[in-house]
Amino acid sequence: MSFVVPFDGTEQSCVGIRRAVELAPRSVRVVAFSVVPRKHGEWARERDLLDPGESWGNELVVSRLQERAHDVSDAVSFQHTTVDRYAPTGKISHEIRAFARDVDATMVFIGSTDAGGIVTSLQSVGTSVASDEAYDVVLVRRTESVLD
Repeated sequence: MSFVVPFDGTEQSCVGIRRAVELAPRSVRVVAFSVVPRKHGEWARERDLLDPGESWGNELVVSRLQERAHDVSDAVSFQHTTVDRYAPTGKISHEIRAFARDVDATMVFIGSTDAGGIVTSLQSVGTSVASDEAYDVVLVRRTESVLD
């Protein structure tokens, strides 16, 4: 059994990790899962995974994502997959849903400042991931602990 956090290195996805770790019983593994578009420097720079002018390196970007996930919590496991830079619409969400099913996720934590109260207000990846009935979905908006 596991909790899965789609993780792209943004602050919102970091909040998702914090909440999942905070709520996970000891017997539940929390996994940050990244879907990395290959050779997409702009995507990496938008997330401060590459410095301006720094050359793309898949291993470099993945290692920085892993480091960022572990900076949020040492208790989180990190896994990733890569997709083509020009992956078709829905490919990233498909990879996340398939991973969540493969690891028997009981919950998926989606960090979003724009989650609102309705799933359709999420970006396209979040909407698609949230629509899968194989697991519960937690939309995380607030950064403060829910247990304090």
